[in-house]
Amino acid sequence: MNIDKLTYFSYLSIKYNILFPLKKFMSYQEVKAASNKMTFKNKFFPLPFFLSANASDIKDIRNNKIDLFFEKKFIGSVDIASISSFNKNEIANILFKKNSKSLKHPYLDYLKSSGDFLIETRDFTVNTIKNKIKKNYIGFATRNIPHKGHEKIIKYFAKQQKILVHVFEDSSKNKRINSQKTVKAYKQFIRKNSLINKVDLKKIRLPSFLLGPRQAAIHAIIGRNLKCTKFIIGRDHSGYKNFYKTFDSFNFCKKNEKKIKIKIIASGSPIFCKICKKIVFRKDCNCNYFIDISASLIRKTKNKNLKNILTNF
Repeated sequence: MNIDKLTYFSYLSIKYNILFPLKKFMSYQEVKAASNKMTFKNKFFPLPFFLSANASDIKDIRNNKIDLFFEKKFIGSVDIASISSFNKNEIANILFKKNSKSLKHPYLDYLKSSGDFLIETRDFTVNTIKNKIKKNYIGFATRNIPHKGHEKIIKYFAKQQKILVHVFEDSSKNKRINSQKTVKAYKQFIRKNSLINKVDLKKIRLPSFLLGPRQAAIHAIIGRNLKCTKFIIGRDHSGYKNFYKTFDSFNFCKKNEKKIKIKIIASGSPIFCKICKKIVFRKDCNCNYFIDISASLIRKTKNKNLKNILTNF
């Protein structure tokens, strides 16, 4: 059975146990529960992770197992617990509340292109999280090369506690995002600012669903599983264009902080103040004449002076 990149990244996330308590691909009822009630096995879990299939894929099942291939390469076999119909419209309506804007959201395309059946698997995780790791990290998630807003956040929090930067390898079709370049840039930033003993990097493969608050909460869950005690949520964490409101992700995660079981902290939302002519935390400036710093803005702008102001890379 051939799977797409999002499903492949889902498989890897589950296999290497960063999505605990999730240890398998969900059944349809579990997909509904994660979408509607934001639970999995009575624990907070706000996103469904599923293995969809077409009728032709079902024929590939042998001895209640199915082989998975990504880009024509064998990646592993999974044991099957159940097979059910996949009501994609029902899940779309739950996740997007019939919001007309959702018609332009990439997750809806992902649902539409999925198969008509769901294969629930049995647990297939490999426990790679070492108990020896001390719980002393603040987690920070990114896909992008650090801009000066990110740098300000990390330097500020690194004075309080060691930072674990989660570099998420991109699973979208955005060719401007490259995890190898991101890791290289962060290493340069760490060396330049003498943060070698203050900042660690971990490269992670997780599907980029761009579901704002829900995906931000999954990032926080991963942080908790990687022994972080605190997790930073940004102004537009895992958002898509203008689909979510400013600070939706932070407000959602803060509201569910006890369920996620990790302390949620605000990034400070650095801005470039056009009057002060410098990058400051939003709360530290009352000029109200500023630019919100974002990787998408930096990628889009053709203004070289603005790029030099906002990023070192």
